[in-house]
Amino acid sequence: MTVITHARRKSRLSQIIDSAGGVSVGAALAKARENLAALRPRAMEEISRCIDEAAAVPAPIDPEDAIRRLEQVYRAANGVIDAAHSFELEDICAVALSLCDVVDRSAVALEAGGVDIDWRVIAVHVQSLRLLNTLPAEATAERAQIRARLAELVVRKFAQAG
Repeated sequence: MTVITHARRKSRLSQIIDSAGGVSVGAALAKARENLAALRPRAMEEISRCIDEAAAVPAPIDPEDAIRRLEQVYRAANGVIDAAHSFELEDICAVALSLCDVVDRSAVALEAGGVDIDWRVIAVHVQSLRLLNTLPAEATAERAQIRARLAELVVRKFAQAG
């Protein structure tokens, strides 16, 4: 029987943590929060731009046009999620995710049977994103109410379609 042994190397991260003068986790988190705070204004601008981009997509004229326009809205909603997620803007992320879900469901329904899309559901989501983006963080009851009403709308709309 042959046994091969080798000396296990410590990872660079573990060496940094174990070495004298390393950065504590608390200090690293504080520095990360500080860095994120500096980026927040740019993220808020990006969120507004993506919401405006979604709002600028007009209602489709025909089924072929609908798929293209749904893709535009989906890309804009993903942009909102990308910009908002790092800053823990849960309400905005949840509504943008709901918009992506509505777009997905609409595209599937359109491809399956040529069902017309109720563009109003998409428009309400975009308007809700715009409203959430302007509400102060302290307006938690209003934010929760917006999310609850949108969830009801989606359930009602897709229960009828299904």
